[in-house]
Amino acid sequence: MDFHPPDELRGASVILRRYRLTDAAAVKDAIAVSLESLKPWMPWAQSAPTDVSVMSFLEPSVRLWGGDAPANYAITLADCGRYVGGCGLMPRIGPGALEVGYWVHAAYHRRGVATESARLLTNAALVLPGVQRVEIHCDERNIPSASVARTLGFRLDRVVQDVLDAPYKTGRSMIWITEQPV
Repeated sequence: MDFHPPDELRGASVILRRYRLTDAAAVKDAIAVSLESLKPWMPWAQSAPTDVSVMSFLEPSVRLWGGDAPANYAITLADCGRYVGGCGLMPRIGPGALEVGYWVHAAYHRRGVATESARLLTNAALVLPGVQRVEIHCDERNIPSASVARTLGFRLDRVVQDVLDAPYKTGRSMIWITEQPV
């Protein structure tokens, strides 16, 4: 898929913007503080972040943008610009579709940050040429992530077998879809 999303998406409380190499310290700190809440679900959060691991994510995120690569965004607070997590549009689920992914700094859980970020990404994706569907994938046990999908009006399409690559995962992923703005 060859897609070209906006460099920045503005919401009421968050701004999603392309990552910058200068985000490295904020990303590393946010992951370190949030490691216990990320570790159950995220394969990349099984050990403490290092300068090398953060840059191995940031460098391609900055250099590659859309097209056939993910469009990874920094989630920042609209009122102060503070970095509070990451999200992205990923072209890994086949033609005509993009997957939305997200994680939020532990200090900002249950504040609507993930929901607003997923809404912005979904609506931006559905106006891109050739995109008819947006999906959110999450493990059956990941109730907070499933709640984001439900809140936005995504419908549960199917449950599929998946790899067990993080400690709390069941190996069964829920695939939530929408074909309409949320």
